[in-house]
Amino acid sequence: MPGCIPKQQRKPAFLPSMNAAIHTKLRHPFLHLLHQNSSLLSTHLLLQLHSHLVTTGLIADQSILLKLFHLCACKPSLLDHATLLFNSIEQPDAATWHAMIRRHASGGNPHRSLHLLRNLQWSVNGKMPSFALDLFTFASAVKACGRLMAIREGKSIHCQVLRRGLESNLNVQNTLIHFYSSSANSIGSACNLFDGISCRTIVTINCMLSGLLKRNFFWMGLSLFNKMLDGCLGEELSPNDVTLVILIGACAEYGNLSIGRSLHAFCCKSFGCSMISVGNALIDMYASFGCIKDAEDLFHAMPERDLVSWNSLIAGYRKNDDADKAISLFEEMRSQGVEGDRVTLVSLISACAQSKNLEMGDWIHAYLRRRVNNIPVPVATALINMYSKCRKIEIARKIFDEMPTRNIVSWNSIILAYVENGLSNEAVNLFERIQVEKLIPDEVTMLGVISACQNLKAFDDGDRILSDIQQNGLAGSTVLCNALIDMYAKFGRMDRAERIFSMMPKRDVISWTSVIVGYAISGRGREALEVFQQMRDARAEPNSITFIGVLSACDHTGLVDDGINMYRIMCQDYSLKPEIEHCGCMVDMFARAGLLEEADDFVKNMPIEPNAVIWRMLIGACRVHGEVVLGASLVDRLIQLKKFYDPEDYVISSNTFAESGRWDDVLLARRLIGAQAFLRTPGISSVTGVTE
Repeated sequence: MPGCIPKQQRKPAFLPSMNAAIHTKLRHPFLHLLHQNSSLLSTHLLLQLHSHLVTTGLIADQSILLKLFHLCACKPSLLDHATLLFNSIEQPDAATWHAMIRRHASGGNPHRSLHLLRNLQWSVNGKMPSFALDLFTFASAVKACGRLMAIREGKSIHCQVLRRGLESNLNVQNTLIHFYSSSANSIGSACNLFDGISCRTIVTINCMLSGLLKRNFFWMGLSLFNKMLDGCLGEELSPNDVTLVILIGACAEYGNLSIGRSLHAFCCKSFGCSMISVGNALIDMYASFGCIKDAEDLFHAMPERDLVSWNSLIAGYRKNDDADKAISLFEEMRSQGVEGDRVTLVSLISACAQSKNLEMGDWIHAYLRRRVNNIPVPVATALINMYSKCRKIEIARKIFDEMPTRNIVSWNSIILAYVENGLSNEAVNLFERIQVEKLIPDEVTMLGVISACQNLKAFDDGDRILSDIQQNGLAGSTVLCNALIDMYAKFGRMDRAERIFSMMPKRDVISWTSVIVGYAISGRGREALEVFQQMRDARAEPNSITFIGVLSACDHTGLVDDGINMYRIMCQDYSLKPEIEHCGCMVDMFARAGLLEEADDFVKNMPIEPNAVIWRMLIGACRVHGEVVLGASLVDRLIQLKKFYDPEDYVISSNTFAESGRWDDVLLARRLIGAQAFLRTPGISSVTGVTE
């Protein structure tokens, strides 16, 4: 059942008939092209060749059709075209089947790869075909399973490999290691396979190393690398550029600069920093840690550079918010005859967005308009984001409307642009257009719409969005559930927030914190403390924001003893350093309860310097509770420490002195208020333009 198309439909019915002489005369020029190497033939030329073969009727010749198929199958951009040709072949041979399975497993549709494998294994009557599967086909099928995370299907293919006695083939073993290491639950199987291989190659080690690092086993991966250096895995084995790129990338991801520098030293000692791919990885790593000077020095010391080298340093400048240097490096790159690509432009535009450098962003946009008719989708999306950050939403929308094709990322960028610029109604309208056009929204889409509804205080729209999230299979998203909990909590609908929280398949610290803060702002301190205890029981690690919510709950509901206990737990049990927000909650909690001496003692012993808000809070509480003497002493202390910040501080001090009968000090404070008035920036009327 090749290609699942009935045999009588495969042969084109529109082909003209011709005699043998004409057929032979037309055939020779095309055969010459069909015997060329695929790398010498462009995509456009292959499509033209196919068109000529159809119009002349030569496409009916199965040998010509096979040759054209193999040429198209070698071009990733023509894989769908090759699939159509495959469906027209009456009796595909083994090489044709294997080519289709391999191509789809690597870069096409892995589902189709597995479907073709099943068709090849069994004919309609349940008998095996006349030719057998080769090792590379099994390896390709396993690769397809890895891309799909189809663990059960991959294990089934592994069983077939074992039944046919092909498990000793190193290529199959390497592919199986890569497959099992793609899942956290199967990494043990990958390790067992690796340990059972007697003659490993550097490819085997790289597969195992990559799997360990992807599954967060950084130190196990480093240990494997050290074993290779010590000769424990084979004396003839030594790391290559792929090994080092994998490890350097892991150092950037897991935040280990010291190991990264050690790897850099190893590269210089062993290879003299001559490998471009390793140099590019090191540039990216140094930029990730903010060591942009090291990245620059390495870039300029490289004996050879490719486009990735330039792009890595430009992206490094972007990560470190230096748009000027990114643009300067781009101009230097062009002066040396190196043309940028989409990655270059996206990095440059993103740098302008981060620094809100509209002038440079306009320059890049003009450069693009001069060079291309249609700006590529990723670049146009970056431009939308840049103009949004620079508060030029009209230009962002114009770019979006002019895009000939759009993907969901493009829609997300314009929706978020409207939300960031305070135009939430337009963001919701765009979401409705997405639904009309039958596009499938993703997490980013829904986050943007949730933010828009929150800004609009559109509670009913929030319920509709929840329904959309469930219909699009996103109900299990922790990020979206957190956003919904936060939205409902701010709407005061903790019943909805509780329901979403209870249905979450996986919770993180943001989930717990959102519920705790929701109860706190609703004045339900006991419920907030109960959720915090559940969080501790679930062994979830609270952060500083969690404790702001907990202390705020104690503050607003008068739970002083609980608040003191929570502050102790934060400092002692979780070793979190108190921030000004935590201290503010504690001072306010004591002040509300009338425990002014305790509040004063807390301020004196704060691990950080009190700010103006805390002083005002404490002095104001003294006035409320009639502690005039303590209030006046606090004002005296502020004067000695020169902690007056705004005219408001002088007003508070003046009122406090008045209540304590210190009228000379009242006059002094009011004179200082008058002096402060001369320091204010004059205002200008928007109607008359007259200075006020």
